[in-house]
Formats: sequence, C-alpha cells, structure tokens
Amino acid sequence: MIPLMERKIIVFILIVILLASAGCVKETYDIDKFSKQVHLSPAFGLPVVRGRVTLSDFVEPSDTIIFDSDSVFVYAEAENVIRFIFSKDSIISFNLEDYYNFDDMLSYSKSFVVGELNLGSFADTIGFSLDEISMKFPQAVRDALVLLDKKTGDFPPFPAVTLDEKTYDSFTNFEYATFSDGVIEITVTNKLTIPITDLNIQLYNAAGPTPVGDPFTFASINPGQSLSDSIDLENVILSNSITAEVSIGAKLGADNVSIDLENSGIEIAIAGRDLKIKSGRVVIPVQKLTAFQQSDTISLNPGTDVEIEMIKILSDSLSYNINSLIPIPASFSFTMPSTLRDGIPITETISVNLNSTVNTNISFNNSTIDLGTITTQPYNMLPINYNVEGSSNGEMVNFNSTDEVSIEMEMLDPEIDYIKGYFGQYGDTIDTDTLDLEIEDVLQNITGSFSLLNPSISLNYQNSFAIPVEIDLDAVGYKGNDSVDIDLDPEILGYPNAPSERDVNDSYTINSANSQLPELISMLPGKIRFGGSAVMNPDGNTGSRDNYIFGNSRFLGDLEIEVPLELRINNLHFADTVDNFMQDAEIDEESPVTPEDVEYLRIQFTAENGFPLGISLTMSLYDSTSASIKSTIDATDILEAASVDSNGRVTEPAECSTELEITSEFWDAINDADKIIFNITLVTTDDGTKDVKIYSDYYIEYRAALQVKADINANLDDL
Repeated sequence: MIPLMERKIIVFILIVILLASAGCVKETYDIDKFSKQVHLSPAFGLPVVRGRVTLSDFVEPSDTIIFDSDSVFVYAEAENVIRFIFSKDSIISFNLEDYYNFDDMLSYSKSFVVGELNLGSFADTIGFSLDEISMKFPQAVRDALVLLDKKTGDFPPFPAVTLDEKTYDSFTNFEYATFSDGVIEITVTNKLTIPITDLNIQLYNAAGPTPVGDPFTFASINPGQSLSDSIDLENVILSNSITAEVSIGAKLGADNVSIDLENSGIEIAIAGRDLKIKSGRVVIPVQKLTAFQQSDTISLNPGTDVEIEMIKILSDSLSYNINSLIPIPASFSFTMPSTLRDGIPITETISVNLNSTVNTNISFNNSTIDLGTITTQPYNMLPINYNVEGSSNGEMVNFNSTDEVSIEMEMLDPEIDYIKGYFGQYGDTIDTDTLDLEIEDVLQNITGSFSLLNPSISLNYQNSFAIPVEIDLDAVGYKGNDSVDIDLDPEILGYPNAPSERDVNDSYTINSANSQLPELISMLPGKIRFGGSAVMNPDGNTGSRDNYIFGNSRFLGDLEIEVPLELRINNLHFADTVDNFMQDAEIDEESPVTPEDVEYLRIQFTAENGFPLGISLTMSLYDSTSASIKSTIDATDILEAASVDSNGRVTEPAECSTELEITSEFWDAINDADKIIFNITLVTTDDGTKDVKIYSDYYIEYRAALQVKADINANLDDL
C-alpha cells in the first residue's frame, strides 16, 4: 500500500510532466494580437525507463546479505537456488556446572547443642532511710520531721513521692543473661514507725535502662512487717547491675510515734533462684559433656528422583569446618569406609579448643565414592563413623543455649571424572499457547493457494551428557475454519554410549519428511497454537542407573531455519481497500492546467520476464456511499510467468506487453470516490500447477514509455 505522501508525489509528477512537455515547444508570438482564450491538445510520447535486473546483481556466490539480526539471504553455490536462512548460534548452551552443583550435593553437617544450663543464685539488698525519704517531702514536712528527729511526736501528713533510684551491687556469677526459667523474689521490710501505703517498685537493668518485668505493688505494709512478691524470669534479660525505682503513696500521718531519720526506713531485697539460662556471659557450673559414638550416613541431595551410585574424583579436597561455640574443648574423629583414596578408606581426627574454629582439608585426589553400599538404599548414601568428646572448666564464658559443636564437610571444587547413576525423569514443558499473528483482516482479503515446498528447521547440537532426552513438539496453524497440525512424532536426541564414548555431534531436523511443516507454513495461518515438552529418561527408572555425566559434559545447540525458494502459487489474490489518497493531492487551484485537462495518459510496459512468476494488477476508484466502482485501471498480466522444466527451472523467459491507461474518465472520477481498491494476483508457471525454483541468474528486462494527450483550455490572463 503506497504511503499518502508518496501518492501525492506521483500525482504531482504526472502534472509536472504534462506542463513541462507542453513548454518544450518554442515559438515567438505577439500575445496581444491573440484572444485571451486558448485551446491546446498536444499528444506526445516519452521513453521513461528501461533496464535489466538479475538476482545476481544483488547476490554473489559466497555472499551473505543480512536483512536483520537473525535472518540472512544466501546464495547456494551448488544449485544457484536462493534460500532464506534464519540462524541463531548457541540457542541452547549449558555445561556441567549449569546442570549440577556438587558443592551442595556432597555435603554433611552435624551439630551437638548444649541446651539450657543452670545458673547459681544471686541476691542483694538496698535501703532508703527516713532521712532520704523525707528529702522528697514538701519543705514544711521535712522541717517538721527534722525537729522531731530522735523524739516522739506526731508524724505529719505527706503527699505521694518518688524516691531517687538506687542500684544493687553487681552480681559476680554473670554479666548479662537471658533466662528460660527461674524467678526474682523481692522482699520489702518496713522499718518505719508508720504504715507504708501504695508502695510501687520497678526494677531496671542499669544498662539501657530497660525494665525487668512489671512493677511490684504493695498496698500496705505495717511497721516492722516484711512482704514478698516474685517475677517469672522466662524470656527475661538481666544484667548484673539492677536499679530499683521506688514510689510511696500519700499518707495522712500518725500521732505520737518515734521518729528517727537515720535508723528508720525501708529495705528492698532481691534474690534470684531456680535459674536456667538461654544465653549470656555467665559462669557455667562444672559439668561433663557425655561422649557420642555412632555410625551415620551422609545423604546426598542431587535432586528429586536422582539416584547416584558412583562418583570418580580426579582431584579435590574434602573441606572440614569444626566450630565449637561452647566453653569446653571437643574432639572429633571420623572414618568413611566406602570412600577409597588410593584404595584405602579415608580416616581423620581433629581436636578443637573451647570457643574456637578449626578449618582443614583432606585430599580426595584419585578417590572413588561408592554410594551404593547401603543395602536398604543402594544409592545417594555415604557411610560415616564418628565420635565427639569434651568437658567443661567453669570459667566465665559467652554462652548461648544454642551453642554447639558443628561439623561441616563439603567438596570444595571437585574435578569430576564421571558420575554414574539415574538422573531422574526431569522434564520441561512449553505451556500450550496460541500466537495470534494479527493478520486475520489481511487473510480475509487473500484467496488462492501458496505452497513452500521444502522449508526445514534444524537443531544442530553437540552433546556429552550420556542421558536419553525425548522431545515432543506440537504446533497447529489456524486459518478461519481450516487447521494444519505439524504432526511431528517425539524424538530422542543423540547421546554418547558411555563409558566408552563421551561426546556426540548430531542434528534434529523438522522438514517435509517427518512433519507437515510445509503445509502449516504454506496455509498462511492467522494463529498458531504451540506447545511441547522435553523429558530425560523417557522410559523412567529401569533400576540400571546407567546414566553418565562427565566432568566436561555440555550441550550446545544451534538453530537453523531454511526456506529454499521452491514454491508454487495458484492465483494468490490479494485485495486491499484504502482511502482515496488522490483526493489529497495538493493541486494549485489557480493553475491554468489541472488533471482534468488530461485526455489520457498511457504507460506502455514491455518486459522479458525470466522469473516463473506472473503478476496482475488493477486499481479501482470506489464510492462507499453508493457501493459502486467509478473507474478502473487494469494491468492484467503485467508480468507473465516464464516456462519451467521438470526440475522447476526456467527454460525460456516470457515476453510481456501491457498498456496501462489513465483516462480523463478516471481523472473525473477521482473526486467522486472516497476509496481505492487494489487487486493483486500472483501465479507461478502454468497457473500454479508446477513446482518452481528461484535461481540467482533469473532476470527481468523491461522497458516503459509514457504517452500523454492533453486537452487544455486556458485564459492567457492567468498565465
């Protein structure tokens, strides 16, 4: 479809040709002697263009002309047949490390947790004398008590007061601790001569400060009386420095009591008992860690349904990390009876000091790991025998109930010779989806048939994974109510015959021999539903565990789509309706010459067509209001298809001659039509009944001439 601006330019060029041609006649006249009205009817012919074009002008042997980032247009030197090739290198590429992580696969971790421990009790007492308490009273009350010091008299009323904070002496058996069990018991003794009411005590960790539990509240304590309460220490954090915040409620006073500022007051004692700690810096009571002796197995986790029987390692080390986070020394020893290094089982003993870490490596060079010695599960199981021993020393240490001796073992970076086993029925699925090409409107305007004869899609690959993989691809093309299924059978990709063979190069091709690919493409589908799957070990687990992966295993696949220009077209007709762009041509309304002055314009086109492809074209002015065609330009058989032999190659070119006439009737109808209908028909040799091939030496030799007759009426005053 010609863009609007280009259409305007075409109309403008035709008008310019008429005007320029009329100006080619050179005469000298006295214009004033003639009538101001003139009538001109010149007819003339102009050779417009001629030439010869062959495909070899654009494509030379061994050339590659890139149309976009993925497709190329190539010359096939063997047959000179033109092919479109879409190629993409390394569309599939993965190595052994992409397939398995051996660091995660062969690893072992064992921990011995110390748990919650007992902590020795702690206690301390603070006191507030009447002298300290009265400092918080109003001055008049304070003065009255001072006058009565060491005497008997009436204790004056006083308001509620908050005393200065006091801190208990630091405890010696911990600096800080988080408790899992135990209580703090608080005991208040009233050594005043009057009752105490509304006594509130809030304990704080001095560091922070942060509150310890909820406030203690004592409604009333008589003179000489002691009362106690307690706080549950579960999940409570204590420091060894605890502060008390104390307040006393209002008091109406008392008559005739003894008053002693220095020797009377209140005492507040705290004591921790039945203590168990989760963590902290503490003095742990002396205790013994019982020795552990047992046999265990390291379970490999190579993946779901994966069963590994044997691993041969060329070179590597087994990395040990022994980390003791408890305040006791520990000793760790182990033996791997089925892991042979130079034919001898691997054995090691490691001592670890308290609160320390030991890292070491043990050589696994030239080692064979047999994972099939456990009768109940002869795969993924590595036997190991070990023991751990230790004892405590009672010093102040940083402790946590989750403190443990942890033992970790893993392969650092193994150089694998091979792994033998069954690697599961892993698979991947291309979810069924429908690709809408969004050309339904276009396809509705296309009739006839189009056939590409030998398209192919090839996956060229190198595979050194000795595992069968079956791929199953599905595609269905839809055009209206018609559909074509690619009808492709599942295929098992080639793989090496291990252990004697470790690598194969092969190709998987989809073409007319194994599918309906040509039919699917040739139907020009509007939608394509596609899906598929790939699965390893399609026969499942046979119990043989004879899959192999090698240290240098990889899969590398390149994609190539090849479409040779071998085809047949049977009256492929395309119709398209566009807005009448000729109405939009900007013609000067004051010009003495307009398109209506053209009686006819003919383009005489002759060609020698060396292609086995014919083309017909018509262009009609259409009025959508009246649903009628106003005028038509007909270029039927503008090119006729050349004849071909039984191999589809052109034997001799076709001589073509077409006259394209644009009449005044057509010009008159331009403004009566709001649409233009284009009809294009393509057909290969013998009305599309023969297969044809497009070769690089095909050509078109053409000539075109322009014949114009104008009928011009002009007023010279306008010139």
